Amino acid sequence: MYSSRQGRHQRKKQSLHPARGPRQRAAPVNSADIDELVLQTRKTARRQSLELQKCEEILSKLIKYRFSWPFREPVTTEEAEDYCEVISNPMDFQTMQSKCSCGNYRSVQEFLSDMKQVFSNAERYNQNGSHILSCLEKTEQCLIDMVHKHLPGHTYARRKRKKLSAGCQGLEEQEGDSESEPLEHSRGRRRKK
Repeated sequence: MYSSRQGRHQRKKQSLHPARGPRQRAAPVNSADIDELVLQTRKTARRQSLELQKCEEILSKLIKYRFSWPFREPVTTEEAEDYCEVISNPMDFQTMQSKCSCGNYRSVQEFLSDMKQVFSNAERYNQNGSHILSCLEKTEQCLIDMVHKHLPGHTYARRKRKKLSAGCQGLEEQEGDSESEPLEHSRGRRRKK
């Protein structure tokens, strides 16, 4: 009885590890294949490095763009007291420039993701019809044009917030309290002079 139990136990062990025999060797690798792989890796790294340089150039041009002023520096509490309550992941061009110079971007997609964050934050925080949203549209279109021109293998697309129709906005205003702030004093960032 003891020997039959031992046999069953060994069978279970064997079925758990069926490939425990001599190791299978990979096909011999040709040195030309290795050279080709190294060359491809270098080309990819060089292309990626050039693309990231293009990203940095695009950012520099955007910073100089006349309508990009709301996005150049981090929003301060003096400009918008409740900004940190509304926006959980702030991003701006100065922070992005710092990330570029420190080599924190590993791909064009990471760079474009931060760009999307800048514009999504502005869209989320600012009221419809605000001057900042007008700057956002112009600056984002400038970015799209530059990505198309300088990074032809990449695309930039951001899901935009749904705008309320005029009828819905009127309803919201009626339902709100009668002492709401006038539009000129509504949430938004002021331009530094």
